[in-house]
Amino acid sequence: MHINDSDLLTVGIARVVIDWYRGKAKVNRPPASVPPGVPPKTPMIAESTCRLPYEIVEMIVSHLKDIKALKACSLTCHSWHTAAVPHIYHILILKERTPGDARNKLSLLSGLHGLGLTPHVKEIRVRECFSTHWFVPEAFSPLELGYFSALANVHTLKLEELEIHRFVPGIEHYFGHFSQTLRSITLYDPRCTPRQLSHFLSLFPNLDDIEIWYISTHIPHTIIPDTELVPFSAPKLRGQLTLCDFRCPETWTDLITSCGGLRFRHMDLRRVTGCASVLLGACAETLETLRFYPTDGSIGELLSVGLSANPS
Repeated sequence: MHINDSDLLTVGIARVVIDWYRGKAKVNRPPASVPPGVPPKTPMIAESTCRLPYEIVEMIVSHLKDIKALKACSLTCHSWHTAAVPHIYHILILKERTPGDARNKLSLLSGLHGLGLTPHVKEIRVRECFSTHWFVPEAFSPLELGYFSALANVHTLKLEELEIHRFVPGIEHYFGHFSQTLRSITLYDPRCTPRQLSHFLSLFPNLDDIEIWYISTHIPHTIIPDTELVPFSAPKLRGQLTLCDFRCPETWTDLITSCGGLRFRHMDLRRVTGCASVLLGACAETLETLRFYPTDGSIGELLSVGLSANPS
């Protein structure tokens, strides 16, 4: 019988007998010698675990959060490997390991694609590790852009210091394949104008949750004037909005115009001077919970909006 490398991942060498079956692998150690008349020991527990229904295996693996435990499960047998792989590759972290040329920074995507793992990626995190930003249009060769576009099941994006102004115009060529699946986006210190930010957010019609920490608006002059940026769609925006150190109400007025209003049910607002009245006025009918901070400099604006909405 021939065993492919892909069928069996890792097995110890010393005194090991391998029983191979299609769909599962079972490892038995030969029993130690016993005196005559002594009954043999019961089969190993590992032998019975390999016979668990696949639905039970999936249920067990779905409760594991530690990546080391998931990787250990993937080495058990074929069925456990199949159940664990989607959880192991659920999150894709992209970061620059060495400073330098922006090219070839996304080469790992080819390996991910070659192993057929791209459909398992549901969340992408982009981290900027050095002073020079690497996640820019120049980092995408045509081949790597094709691999990046193959990540078609992503529902969450978490991006650090994304230089949105460098992707405009044409930002849809890099992020458009997320338009139908994306539900949540987190931006840490994006680099853009308020209008460019609303233009980027409008690319995702099924977007519900937005989290933004600060925004850098001091950027070089862009190729296309902001007045020529047309919204791609009207995002749903019916989940949670989290803002910290965000003072650009133009972003929300643009989205209100393109979406016909905002429908957030939950808000967490910290230091959002100039935005509170716009956001609370737009979501007055849908808002269920609001978190703000007594030491926040924008507390006066929040209270004034509340008093004007409830004169009594």
